[in-house]
Amino acid sequence: MTPDESNSEQTMKYAQLEELRLKIEKLRFDLNELRTGKPWHQVMIQYVPAVTALIAVAGFWWSLQRYQDDQRKIQVEQAAQSERDQEAREHEYMKPWLENQRDIYRRALSAAGLVANTENVDTRRKAAEEFWQLYHGEMILVETNGVKDAMIAFGKCLDGAKLKCTADEINDLSHALGTAMQNSLATTAKTTFEKFAADTYQYK
Repeated sequence: MTPDESNSEQTMKYAQLEELRLKIEKLRFDLNELRTGKPWHQVMIQYVPAVTALIAVAGFWWSLQRYQDDQRKIQVEQAAQSERDQEAREHEYMKPWLENQRDIYRRALSAAGLVANTENVDTRRKAAEEFWQLYHGEMILVETNGVKDAMIAFGKCLDGAKLKCTADEINDLSHALGTAMQNSLATTAKTTFEKFAADTYQYK
């Protein structure tokens, strides 16, 4: 065997021994890893994809919740605004009705005041006629239940041009009528026609 062949064979054997040594080291490392478990950082690395996915899902869910909450708030505000607009339209509709109610109440209360306080028979008779004309006519359109009851109570003191009550009694009834009218006007000023109609007597 030549010196070159001898060196080549030794080199080959050395390489094979080195390869065998590395394999043994690798086996020892794997065996040790099996015995002791993987290092914590390697375990954490395994969960990175799952954690990333959970974060993405949580972010999507939070965004969805925010969107749904915003939509609910918008719907609630739109409903409230629609209700406010409807109430404003109804109050605008009631303005002429309120003016008409105020005028009829004023005329009826003026007639009641004359009936209660004048000494002139003709003046009392005309005032009583005005009172009953309003009661059986225009008052039906605008009076609420409280005013109707006060008108009836006052009317019970009248017998044509004669009074069936004392001056104090009929004046008290006139004042009560005025208070009922005042309350009725205050209610009409902030109500809808539907609510107004519900507070009136329904004649059959």
